[in-house]
Amino acid sequence: MERVERRQCRQLGAGALLCVGAAFYSLAVLLAGPAGAATPVATVPQGGMARWSGLAAKECGIFGRRYPAVDAACYYPIDLAAPPGRHQIALWDQDGKRHVGYAQVEEGDFAEEEIELPPELRRYIDVSPEDAARAAKEHGVVTKILNGKGGPPRFSLPLGKPAASLPKGDDNFGSTRTFNGKVKSLHTGRDYPVSLGTEVKAVADGTVLLVVDHFFTGQAVYVDHGGGLVSMAFHLKSVAVKEGDEVKRGAALGQVGSSGRATGPHLHFGLRWQGKRIDPALLLGAPTALPGIGEQSGSEAKKAPPSKKKPKPTAKPADDEG
Repeated sequence: MERVERRQCRQLGAGALLCVGAAFYSLAVLLAGPAGAATPVATVPQGGMARWSGLAAKECGIFGRRYPAVDAACYYPIDLAAPPGRHQIALWDQDGKRHVGYAQVEEGDFAEEEIELPPELRRYIDVSPEDAARAAKEHGVVTKILNGKGGPPRFSLPLGKPAASLPKGDDNFGSTRTFNGKVKSLHTGRDYPVSLGTEVKAVADGTVLLVVDHFFTGQAVYVDHGGGLVSMAFHLKSVAVKEGDEVKRGAALGQVGSSGRATGPHLHFGLRWQGKRIDPALLLGAPTALPGIGEQSGSEAKKAPPSKKKPKPTAKPADDEG
């Protein structure tokens, strides 16, 4: 990474200038590649993930962050609201050599759902000032831990299943939900139709960051797996861990329930990697199924037709999750 000096000057009179300099580290410099080199590219939808393997990676870089590789491969998480277009990425190999490529981000195709809550859940529609204040405070608590605590990755891909049996649910990651025609919510995990009382498992080794009973998400457990990866399970019936516990892959975290804003028992499973909201199903499947950096050349990416997928709404929903 190179240090860049930016200076601002103003005229003082008699030809004198007063200049103030500010040093910063340029992302463009951080991710710049050697002139004339072929630039590897992968096309990735919002909420998706790209993979760069075959170069014995040690560290990876995207969106101004530099973080450790996983099993000598780089993974690039793309937030579900990342701006479409070309984004520079970097890979540092075991010898410290920097390799540069691009992620060509396309607009995601996210569903819109209409959900009718029963009368007993009316408090989630006509939210009282007290509940609104509670939810805002809880959101602040969760936001602080979603980047994880750093350190080396304690996981390999694919992750373990969060339940022994994981039936395919609706494709509702990234959906905008409207409850009773008036309250909107952005759904940033996946819901799986797992029965009441089913054991919820840790998807990898990690440290329990947060165990809470929140307004929207109900009883929930957040686990830090190192390398910037945080997993979460919501709407639980009960929890089997406490904050600070060290867990192994497959360890029991709690039981499936319907606490919080939930119309019935199910497993809500979510992930953040480097703070990015990504489709958790991608990390439960084979890594080789992810878009590969270098499988598409830069010239091919430029000639690719524009995405026909509908863009996400620009207005941010009133609440996120649950």
